[in-house]
Amino acid sequence: MGLNRLWVHLIDVDLPTLSTTNRRMLTITTTFLLAASAFLRAAANPVSSGSGALNDIDGQRFVQINVPSLPTDTSLKVIPDAQHPFVAPGPNDKRGPCPGLNTLANHGYLPHNGIASFEQLIYGVEGGYNMEHDLASALSALAILARGNAFINLVSIGGVSDQVPPLPGKIDGPTAGGLSKHGRFEGDVSLTRHDIGEGDYQNFQDKLYDQFLTYVGRYGGDSPTSGNASVVTLRVLQEYKYHRFLSEQASDPNLEFSIARMILSYDDAAFLLNFFANGTENIVDTDILGSFFRNQTFPPNWHRRGSPGDFTVNQNTAAAILSAHPLVPGTNKDGVWTPDAPLNTGSTFKDVHLNIMQNLASSLNTVTGDLKTNVETLLAALAKPFGVDPTKVRPKGTPGQ
Repeated sequence: MGLNRLWVHLIDVDLPTLSTTNRRMLTITTTFLLAASAFLRAAANPVSSGSGALNDIDGQRFVQINVPSLPTDTSLKVIPDAQHPFVAPGPNDKRGPCPGLNTLANHGYLPHNGIASFEQLIYGVEGGYNMEHDLASALSALAILARGNAFINLVSIGGVSDQVPPLPGKIDGPTAGGLSKHGRFEGDVSLTRHDIGEGDYQNFQDKLYDQFLTYVGRYGGDSPTSGNASVVTLRVLQEYKYHRFLSEQASDPNLEFSIARMILSYDDAAFLLNFFANGTENIVDTDILGSFFRNQTFPPNWHRRGSPGDFTVNQNTAAAILSAHPLVPGTNKDGVWTPDAPLNTGSTFKDVHLNIMQNLASSLNTVTGDLKTNVETLLAALAKPFGVDPTKVRPKGTPGQ
């Protein structure tokens, strides 16, 4: 007898005529049938959790990734608002090498525990810094692909977390890494962090920050509120970034400064001018600098920029910083600077994208099903600002690196 027919027979039972024992038996039978019916319905209609049900692999629950719609408000505004006060991170909250992301997490524009999804990263940088949608999507996609878990759609903005397990089958190594892991997302020649070959490469270094302030004092602009030589200018970043490169080239025998790392490193410096500046005056003074870098909180009376900062805006600033002291991508080998072989794509942007792909795990090309859907969504978002076809330029890196 099928479940449906059995339900009909149970409904027709005249309960008052049953003995106490038979009523108990009926209750047990009904409970069993409810559980069995629910199980059979779930088995007959499996869908992904992105659509409202389950698809588990290695004990992980699939979460579908979707590129959010464009923000409706891209105006100048005070950040943080009343709904996003500063809350210091606790001992189990993840924080990493990016002061911008750390600040967003400390104010709740990202989850306070430092574990974020693709969509949350986009909403965070758009809401807090007015970053343009495609740039926000590309950087968020790189974060998930490089150091997160694209199956469950999570990444740690700091170090390894139990909440972000490795990809199913550990196809990209035994841990997801988090953004603190050196190589694919963060790397050498940081403004305020050591290279990996020099010890603590994850945490803010006061000595490097003090060097930065020295360059502000030497090349910075004047402000009626923060004083003379207190404003971070293009010249400050031109000279300080070059100083950081020369210092690491001399002290780090394993320095790696590929085309992607070089451009992303100069992008980081450009972010400072384009996204940390107070939108009312468009300047970054030492008070603002200290708030973001030392305290990882939004400065008092700070406004985000008045229009979305896009890929072109930031690349133009990065190019201007680099133009004062042009560099050739390469590595230190036995103390000798060795230039990398040119990638010859015909475009610096395409060279950067190709180099990024050379570091993302090649195992991402062989995934299937729901994971493949998420991976392709992320690869497309990452490729868009570079003007590259994501179906033709694929991940080529060593899994787990």
